[in-house]
Amino acid sequence: MRLFATAIKLLCLLAFTYSCSVHAQQAQSFVVGDIVVEGNERIDLGTILNYLPVRTRDSFDPRRDGPRALRALYDTGLFSDVVLKQRDSNILLVEVVERPSIGSITIDGNQKIPKDELTASLRQADIALGRVYNRSLLETVERELRRVYFSAGNYGSEIDINVKELERNRVALDIDITEGAIAKIQHINIVGNKSYSEETLVDLLQSAEYTPNPFSTRDEYSQVKLAADIETLRSFYLDRGFTRFDVVSTQVSISPDKRDIFVVINIDEGDRYTVRDVNLRGQLDVPEQELLDLIEIEEGDVFARKDIVRSSNAITDRLGQDGFAFAEVDVLPDVDDESKDVGLTFVVNPGKRVYVRRIVFTGQYKTRDEVLRREMRQFEGSRFSPALVNRSRIRLQRLAFMQSVSISTPRVPGTDDQVDLEVTVQEGPSGSFSAGFGYGTEGATVSLAFSQENLFGTGQSMKFAFDNSDTTRQLSLSLRNPYFTDDGISRTVRAFISETDTSNSTARTTYLSSTRGASVSFGVPLSEFSTFRVGAGYERTEIGQTSSTPDDINAFVDENGDTYDLWTFNLGFSYDTRNRTVFATKGFVNRFNVDFSVPGSDITYVKAGYNFEYFYPLTERYTFSTTIQVDGGGGYGDFKRIPFFKRYFAGGIRTLRGYDSGSLGPLDSVGNASGGDFRTLGTVELIFPPPFVEEPGATRFSLFTDFGNVYSEYDDFDADEFRGSYGVAFVWLSPVGPLTFSYSAPYNDRPDDRRREFQFTIGSIF
Repeated sequence: MRLFATAIKLLCLLAFTYSCSVHAQQAQSFVVGDIVVEGNERIDLGTILNYLPVRTRDSFDPRRDGPRALRALYDTGLFSDVVLKQRDSNILLVEVVERPSIGSITIDGNQKIPKDELTASLRQADIALGRVYNRSLLETVERELRRVYFSAGNYGSEIDINVKELERNRVALDIDITEGAIAKIQHINIVGNKSYSEETLVDLLQSAEYTPNPFSTRDEYSQVKLAADIETLRSFYLDRGFTRFDVVSTQVSISPDKRDIFVVINIDEGDRYTVRDVNLRGQLDVPEQELLDLIEIEEGDVFARKDIVRSSNAITDRLGQDGFAFAEVDVLPDVDDESKDVGLTFVVNPGKRVYVRRIVFTGQYKTRDEVLRREMRQFEGSRFSPALVNRSRIRLQRLAFMQSVSISTPRVPGTDDQVDLEVTVQEGPSGSFSAGFGYGTEGATVSLAFSQENLFGTGQSMKFAFDNSDTTRQLSLSLRNPYFTDDGISRTVRAFISETDTSNSTARTTYLSSTRGASVSFGVPLSEFSTFRVGAGYERTEIGQTSSTPDDINAFVDENGDTYDLWTFNLGFSYDTRNRTVFATKGFVNRFNVDFSVPGSDITYVKAGYNFEYFYPLTERYTFSTTIQVDGGGGYGDFKRIPFFKRYFAGGIRTLRGYDSGSLGPLDSVGNASGGDFRTLGTVELIFPPPFVEEPGATRFSLFTDFGNVYSEYDDFDADEFRGSYGVAFVWLSPVGPLTFSYSAPYNDRPDDRRREFQFTIGSIF
């Protein structure tokens, strides 16, 4: 293609030279009075004149200057034909034929590599809409696409490019890709290993030999993955003292049918080195011993790069706490190959203390600036602190209407002691309205809900909900202001109406109730992580009886009446370090609460509870979680126990999966669960995203085990009576509401327990 284009250029130059020589006597040198360009449509006149090496008032000799001018215009690659003529004795006429431009690029057949990635790769090769097209471009397109597919292991891919002419001198590139199968790794051979077996080293790699598992991609070859595996081997050896470790060569061979890959990695382990001594040098604006205590490697230890990096980062973070944002810690190794040891010197250069000049928020389209700014723990004009910046990011991330938060700290131009904080946020949906019909293992549900987590951009929330299931009808409205005062005291106001008919339940004691009430509560922040809560409320409960109502409830109603006015008071304390409020992956939360009816109420009782949740990231995709919940209470004054309509229940998808909703614990006179005054629950989970999903977002799976039970009173507690289950769960925070599914198998159950292995809820509050 390129040879053909070059030949065309030479022929044009020779033709022009011949024409000039034939008409030499008629076309003599002349002074250019004007330059006229004809034939250009897309390329403006100024661009052509800029490339043309001839100006007005120049003396133009067709035999000398003509070939030079032609060559200059052809070399731009913008024209397929150029002709120079003389007009009216002193006018130079330039006639051009423009090359077509790329009007569209269509890619079909790609399944394994996204179109955006292929388009970006072509753009890097200067192939994009509006660019000039020539036939040699087809080779570049094919070569670039093959490079992308080869790097992903698709050696059998085929690329067919069709060129279609469009109006206005444009062309369309239709690219049809046949991806073929990704080459599979049949064998990985590591040569040169002495200290560790080949099996141990191969298990470290992302790449793996062929496996019949259709869901595994480890045996699919990729250049990028192999490069990462080489670094994994290097890190493995450097973390175990092999300072001179080296990957001598990597050989990759492919079968003739381009389906099988064979990898040979040649390594040189070298000898194992130990640490001779550790020293600290440089400008120490922090007590030396404090920095030495942060160094995790000591004399006589095996040389480990990971410990050195961790120590260096710890020193940098400590200096950052004192405002040295750009502190540098260099580690200088002194390797002695004879004694096989290494001396380490940590050289500290704290630089200047850095201050924050300005905090700028971008990305929000609804939220007021003050709503974001009040969550910041790093302030303008104060010393820069990485810890405060990170805490600010977490606080912003914990807002229910924030989808993502990132903070960058560019230096202020012209200074070496100031930075700006550029906070980029992405708002998620803050409001929702839904109405519909749902069905779950707890019965049919008709729901109507409206919620707004960021009312008018103020950060306040309002929730209205109506639920109508087989057993419960509820109407509620709540308003929450997280900053009722400038000090961060929150206020929540709630009103509700609830009607319960447990005669439709197959597990719980039977009665009718109607409750209406209202409450107000305040949250007082005690520290960055702890909050004290206090609230009060009023509710009126009316009890109805049926033919199936058990004797103990009938006796309670006969003795105390069927209408109860309760004035309640509640206290709570929480300590929360989680990185998110929904789908947390790190941190823990402790919650204590006490709820009681004040003297003068128709029924006097006290309820107390403790809840503990812990999240630990095992990897970037896997999280370990455990939850413990203990609730208990009793009556006081003329009452010994919690009223039956305030008791604790267990069983169901929200408490103990694998058992019917509310079916566990003490039974009434007709064999239904009557609830108890004491409850213990626990859960252990391994949380992970769905397979093949890089960014799970609003979905997750978990393997879990639940355990616990309900007891009449605390004195009846017996761990042998614990019920348990294990299984798998799936949660999707869908646009219409949370969807929760679980399949579990009970264990330590009793023959009369009401089991329900598969459970789900759709269209209800999570």
